[in-house]
Amino acid sequence: MEGKKDKDFISTLRAHGLQVTYQRLAIYQTLYFSLEHPSAEVVYQQVRKRFPMISLGTVYKTLERFYDVGLIDKVSPVTEVARYDARTGSHHHMVCLQCQTIMDADSPVDEPMMAVPALEGFHVLRRQVVLQGYCSKCKSRYVSSSS
Repeated sequence: MEGKKDKDFISTLRAHGLQVTYQRLAIYQTLYFSLEHPSAEVVYQQVRKRFPMISLGTVYKTLERFYDVGLIDKVSPVTEVARYDARTGSHHHMVCLQCQTIMDADSPVDEPMMAVPALEGFHVLRRQVVLQGYCSKCKSRYVSSSS
């Protein structure tokens, strides 16, 4: 992370009454630099290398707080375990149904315009488009085993 993103992270934490700690920064950096949309357990294993005394519970609670304040998103449409993404801007995800890899779909994906009904004053905060299928590695295994 550099410059503006560091300041955004710090100001977001402070705006929500959260202390800026080295552990929180390490957890966020692990997500920010990951392309793999890691689970809390994977984040824990990475952060534990720098902070051996950190607990898995602390990582879970921190990720939930980050999600609550809008610093990260959860990506868990198919997987049994919540996965996290520091990239909160508008983008879609591709999920492999076999190996459960989650990848960003950076190219525009045509999506129908969805009218969100205004039921009971419902206000949409987040929305996701998830493309499910097979990654190139699993597709080749799947195709060869079914022929």
